[in-house]
Amino acid sequence: MPLYPIDIEKRLKALQRQARYEAEGAPYVIYALLDPGEPGLPFTEGPFNGIPFYVGQSCEIERRLRRHFRKSQKLNPDCQMVHRHIARLFALGRLPRLAILETTQTRSQSLMAELRWGQHLMRAGFQLTNTSADIERVISHTELEAWLDFRRSSMLASEAAQEGAMIVHKCNCGHVDRWIDPADYAACWSKRLRVCKIAMRTQQCPGCGEACIWSLEDRELLSAYFTN
Repeated sequence: MPLYPIDIEKRLKALQRQARYEAEGAPYVIYALLDPGEPGLPFTEGPFNGIPFYVGQSCEIERRLRRHFRKSQKLNPDCQMVHRHIARLFALGRLPRLAILETTQTRSQSLMAELRWGQHLMRAGFQLTNTSADIERVISHTELEAWLDFRRSSMLASEAAQEGAMIVHKCNCGHVDRWIDPADYAACWSKRLRVCKIAMRTQQCPGCGEACIWSLEDRELLSAYFTN
């Protein structure tokens, strides 16, 4: 029979306690949501206590779990597949389980780990509800660079400063590359200032006045990904 909101709330709090304990205070958490299977029917044994159906990463894992549960209780046409899957479990009287896959110290490490785990689970045959198409296929070094720059562009300036990432402006006219340190902006601008905003404000080349192409420099991160 379907679950009552009070039952869902109890399970949510249990998952939040589990996440808090297993994260051990790490800044970022990579996690998987697990399907416990149909009532009375055992799932195939494996490394998880359930069937992974979603991989995510967050710096606020307890809030993220609450958001998953809340959106699954109030579905609308724009809801993501993960929330529809959780709602289906609720209707069966089941609740998702949680697996903490990895913890990291920076946002970029967390994004890379999320992608690595997603690809690993997809190759293992699990059907994930993630909306990112990159998780469903093995991507090349060039594609990975583009993907990482896209995802990291939404990082907060404070996060970029924490991991030492630098904005690099490259001018099409051949002028010298310019390096912008997000730390210079993190201290004096809004706490919600994002890397892409800094890049937009500083992208005009002082030599020719044209808009530069920008990227975040941190190739050690890419090397670590392919090594692993």
